Amino acid sequence: MAKFSSLWALGLVLVAGVVSAQTEQRVATNVEVTAEFPDNPFGMIVNGQRNKVVLDIVNKEKTPYTVFAVSGQVHKVDDYSQIVRNLTATRYGKPLAAGASLQIPYNFYSEYAPGEHGLTVFVDLLVDETVTRVVGYNGTITVTEPEGSWFDAQLLVLYAVLLAAAGGVGYIIREAYFVDAKKAKKSKKVEEVTERATHRDEKGEMVLDQSWIPEHHLNLNSPKKTSPKMKKRSSKK
Repeated sequence: MAKFSSLWALGLVLVAGVVSAQTEQRVATNVEVTAEFPDNPFGMIVNGQRNKVVLDIVNKEKTPYTVFAVSGQVHKVDDYSQIVRNLTATRYGKPLAAGASLQIPYNFYSEYAPGEHGLTVFVDLLVDETVTRVVGYNGTITVTEPEGSWFDAQLLVLYAVLLAAAGGVGYIIREAYFVDAKKAKKSKKVEEVTERATHRDEKGEMVLDQSWIPEHHLNLNSPKKTSPKMKKRSSKK
């Protein structure tokens, strides 16, 4: 009896699992999804950069849905079972009324080997507590490495080193040639200028240097000044 009960319980579990699986795998046949890469119209995916996919979802059914989440996976081109990496899922929770359309952006970052890969984007729709998954995109993408930028950190360091080296070479050349040439020109100018003798004036006449003669001797030799009154008296006499 106990064995029969165990078998009966196991059968119920299996039936419940089959029903649950059928419910989760329900397909919304009248919900159409188209994908577009606005930044990469030719499917060129750049490593290390944000890649954007815009999903246009059109509900052609009479049943309203809720866009629950969007996810994806990168896989081999010729074998979808060989998954390279699962993309991060993004939750939205946006309602999609019957006969309405909705545009959903989905962003992901790639860090894969350069070359062609398969990309599949899934859209999970929620209705009556049941998740229905539809394929939003299924195609081939080309992964490339980012091009070198002029403002890359390593290039900036290289530019700084090259500029410093060029500046050092320029300084050495300047000191070796231009500074010596300026000094030679200045020395030639100094040699060309002739100093005027201190015992001659501008006309070349002899001038006595009286700086060493005492002042009282200079006063004795200088002629005495006479006032105008004395000149008049002397003239009357």
